[in-house]
Amino acid sequence: MVEVQPVPVDVDALARRVFLKALEIAGGTRKLIQHRNLTWVPSLIEAAYVVVLHEEFKKSDDEIAQFLGVGSQTVRNILRASPEGVLERLEGERGEAELKTHIAGGLAKLAYQALKGQPVPAPAS
Repeated sequence: MVEVQPVPVDVDALARRVFLKALEIAGGTRKLIQHRNLTWVPSLIEAAYVVVLHEEFKKSDDEIAQFLGVGSQTVRNILRASPEGVLERLEGERGEAELKTHIAGGLAKLAYQALKGQPVPAPAS
């Protein structure tokens, strides 16, 4: 009988892949510069870790907050983010003031979905 062993997931490597995919979905680094959204980068890294720890490792909000050294409310905001709302924001259909969601969280969710093989619509250029 063949014994199946679980393959360990490297949280740092997967979070990095989610981050890079989120940058791609957002239009790339040049688009972030053009739209003066460079402050999104640290938030995207944080959101990538939150999504990976929640989805892959089934960590609770409090466990994720402790692991990353952030507040539990920050983790909850990221996990409640609307991917659809973020796509609307990227496509220019909604202004920043209208959007009441965590943009980096929504991007990280979209990126994670894409990496898991779920289709993700690209924003209009």
